[in-house]
Amino acid sequence: MPLPRQCFSRWVIFIIVGCFVVVVVTCGTYFGLAKRKRHSFDWTAIVSDRGDVLPDFSFAGYHASAIILPSGDGANITLAFNGSVDDVGPLIQEAVDKMAALGGGAVLLPEGRWPMSAGVNITSNVVVAGAGSDKTVLVLQERPSQPVFTLGTPNNGTKPRYGSRSNITNDYVPIGSSSLDVVNSAGFAADQFVYVSRSATESWIRGNGMSGLVRDDAEQTWIPVGKRIMAPNQISSVYGTNVTLKIPLTDNLDADYTQPELIVYTPPYMNEEMGIRDLGIEVPDTCSGAPMSDKTCNSPAVHFPSWTVDSWASGLSLKGFNKFFQIDQDASRITIQNCTMNRDKDIQGAALPFDILIQGSQVLVQDCAQVGSPEARCFTVGTGSLTPGPNAVLRHKTKSDAQTIYPHQRWAHGLLVEDSSVKTLFVDRGIKGSGHGWSINGGVGWNLDGSVDFESPPLGINWCVGCNDPKGNATFIESGKRVDPQSLFMAQLEERNIYRQDGDNEEYNE
Repeated sequence: MPLPRQCFSRWVIFIIVGCFVVVVVTCGTYFGLAKRKRHSFDWTAIVSDRGDVLPDFSFAGYHASAIILPSGDGANITLAFNGSVDDVGPLIQEAVDKMAALGGGAVLLPEGRWPMSAGVNITSNVVVAGAGSDKTVLVLQERPSQPVFTLGTPNNGTKPRYGSRSNITNDYVPIGSSSLDVVNSAGFAADQFVYVSRSATESWIRGNGMSGLVRDDAEQTWIPVGKRIMAPNQISSVYGTNVTLKIPLTDNLDADYTQPELIVYTPPYMNEEMGIRDLGIEVPDTCSGAPMSDKTCNSPAVHFPSWTVDSWASGLSLKGFNKFFQIDQDASRITIQNCTMNRDKDIQGAALPFDILIQGSQVLVQDCAQVGSPEARCFTVGTGSLTPGPNAVLRHKTKSDAQTIYPHQRWAHGLLVEDSSVKTLFVDRGIKGSGHGWSINGGVGWNLDGSVDFESPPLGINWCVGCNDPKGNATFIESGKRVDPQSLFMAQLEERNIYRQDGDNEEYNE
């Protein structure tokens, strides 16, 4: 029996399939570009004379913001407290330890106001959750001389183990670059943890105008000669003597002033996947306003110590603390979101406290607010000495200009403040403190409506884009009006092919 005759020749079929592929690819490219380039302002075109570009802040946050926060679904323990209990802290700790021994899960706290002492340690893969910030309220029985909740191992001074190292040979590495050339790449490999390191030199300090600080006839030291400035990163790939990093640099490297190097390190340990959410914590005998020297009143409500990664706090209502959150050096990929902080009394003395102190990297603070007394002065978000980026603060709110977003001291780098009316200062603090000097490099303000004072150091750069009536000598772009995209952070996420719908930041992964 003869085979049925083909309706179309083989060549016609090839042509039809080929046309279909071309249409699919063309449409995909068109709609992809349309989605990525729908904004009226091209932020990718911002480039300094030396090639510096805006840091990529989208790597800040839990899992570098590649995913949203976990829901807490899965194994859990639901606690039930009776009215006669005088301290629920030990009961919470016992439940945390039990969940950790089972491999992780959630410790669910009941509704009510419960007496508690500070000092609960949350361990890897455990989440402590209440029924809501106004439904589950933990009331401290004493002023906190230690953190109420510590997510990870309390600081014990353990250092990383260092491995291969090599000098970086580039004459200048601009902010935003991911590529480094080294003398010898033999000891480097993809996925290794590395520090991009350099030592402060006399010429670099002098070049930034920081060599002659004097206060009350006493010399002030900004950064000591020889002090290492360390920025953690991870290797993406190695090709010959070129090393590509996973996270673009938030600081510039200039061989005219210092010899940078790349150093492999191994963390001593890592604690991960810890969270605290949907509860309130109060200090009835308020610590707000206590002198900074008061050791019984200056511990945070929530502490992320060194080597804590991919962890978070969400939906907390905190009242009466003198410090609300602290993120230590070498903690990373931390998210703090949808939290309120009630500072109900002004500080005694000139030294100001922090609401949120960032000393780690890849920290994301979003949709948080200081809701206490407008007279209560503080740094509502601040960075410590040499704090590496990227770090980001989105949609932050306060009650007055007495509460500022203000990098505190000594060359932090890579901080984004976005879509906020909070008074923001990226400046040379000069002789303030013990010689805080230039407090930030590679900083960006984006669509800021409040009071703005931005300055650029002689050997660095800070930007303010879409900022209202900014003051200072920084690089100002489109001042006096907001720009599109409204969110640099979200636009940079999209450049990484991570897309979020409005409100995703308030949701949890299912």
